Amino acid sequence: MAKYKTKTIEASLLKKGFREINAHHKRYIYYVNGEKTGITTFISHGIKEYGDILLSKMRTQLKLSRKQFDDLVMCPLTKEELYRIYSDNDLI
Repeated sequence: MAKYKTKTIEASLLKKGFREINAHHKRYIYYVNGEKTGITTFISHGIKEYGDILLSKMRTQLKLSRKQFDDLVMCPLTKEELYRIYSDNDLI
């Protein structure tokens, strides 16, 4: 059962090319060369830690496997590798 602190997820997204838009929920949009892509996810303001159910939804939104998502959050996955994943799967 995986759990990640919200701050850890947010920091990882920002390092990998996502930008934050603050509204009712924090929205993170993936950008490439200053251009917005269709890849986006949401983080609730009040949640301090994400468990399996919400992480599963986030993985689906980000179009990543469990391992890819775990690597994104824990940082073995570089910004360039994330770009390659999305590019190889014709998502960007």
